[in-house]
Amino acid sequence: MSTSHAMLTALKAFHLDNPEATFEELTEHLRNIAVNALEQPQGDVYGLVLSDLAEGLAEAEHSASLTVAQAKALKLAYQVLRAHRDRVEGNVGPLVDLLDGPLGEPIGKGHQSGSAKRDSGLSVPLSVSALQVPATASRSSCEAGSKAVTYMTLFAAYMVERGGDMAPATVKNLTSSAKTVAAFLGEGLDMRSHTRADMVKLREALLVDRKASTVNKLLTTVATLTAWGVATGLIDRDFAKRLTIAKGADSERQAFTAGQIIKLTLACSTGHLRSDWRGHALALGVATGARIGEIHQLRGCDFIQGDDGQWALSINDDNGKTLKNSYSRRIVPLVGIPESVLKALAETNGRIFGMSMSGFSAQLNTAIRDLLGTETGEGLSFHSLRHSMASDLKTAGVSVGIAQAILGHSSGSLAFDLYGGNAAASMGLMAGALRLVR
Repeated sequence: MSTSHAMLTALKAFHLDNPEATFEELTEHLRNIAVNALEQPQGDVYGLVLSDLAEGLAEAEHSASLTVAQAKALKLAYQVLRAHRDRVEGNVGPLVDLLDGPLGEPIGKGHQSGSAKRDSGLSVPLSVSALQVPATASRSSCEAGSKAVTYMTLFAAYMVERGGDMAPATVKNLTSSAKTVAAFLGEGLDMRSHTRADMVKLREALLVDRKASTVNKLLTTVATLTAWGVATGLIDRDFAKRLTIAKGADSERQAFTAGQIIKLTLACSTGHLRSDWRGHALALGVATGARIGEIHQLRGCDFIQGDDGQWALSINDDNGKTLKNSYSRRIVPLVGIPESVLKALAETNGRIFGMSMSGFSAQLNTAIRDLLGTETGEGLSFHSLRHSMASDLKTAGVSVGIAQAILGHSSGSLAFDLYGGNAAASMGLMAGALRLVR
């Protein structure tokens, strides 16, 4: 999906594409979306579809012509997206607060039926007709007598929407994976009527001559397509969740050695990448262990400096950014990065890295392979920086709570109030831990 298409899709999803719409009409639509999120939580759909909407809204906020009503509704739309994510995580509170507050039912207005709400929810503006998928894949499962939606039909529709931002190598890999899966599912399976048994059978067939980690990659792609298919109305069921294999699936996940971390650090600080955006992204990954998606979304305002001169990185979901879960919100001290680089990044207006996520990931992983002389498939990638941070903190004897606060994991052992009276102490503990390993 191109950037402009992402913005247009987001505006349409929230009825913000109509300059004649009143704030009351826009609020009513947002209310219906919120109610629909309560009635029909969509699991992983937030990561697959709603994250694109958030990015589209962020772009619209900066570049679209908006009326006062549209601008006010756009801010509410952000809140709905975040509340939907919290709903997926099992917390209905934010949605309830919205419905009791800014999205509350107007006095004297009749209550809509559940079906009416669903009809005006995200499923309508994100329908396949709105996204202009091919005619062979544009009929939803509600339409009797339509042509079967095979797995490859679903994949083709997905690529029409998402393929525009993908690197050629990514398209090639996804197409190969899709063909592998389709060969096992067969042309006779209509994805609108697939069952859990079909998905379990697929997993068992894939495991016959493949590693668990390889099968998991294929199953993750399947889950992405089925969740997207439900979100866009192509299919109305999704039995591909929680299929991945846990035992033996992590064998290919590796951390960098201490020597490799040093080599990456030198290339970013004094080597040929010191003035390159790839060097800045790699340096942030080495210093924080942050997820690649978290770094990709960073803005200049996310770099902050305390009264004591300590620089830190705020990883948040402001300005349309999305996070894996609520525990991912955190502030991480920055250690080992030249202050001149941090000042330059902090002065950036808007996003630090403007390219698509697929291009960002592909170029960074290529840079890592070039620097270390490794090959694709050896288990080392940008995400390995996260494994390295976790491993190095553990080896250094850092407490679980501090490590979890740095990496953005759920912590049952130690809570860090980074915005309260203990902020300085918390930052000091984390900075001290990071200096041990970086």
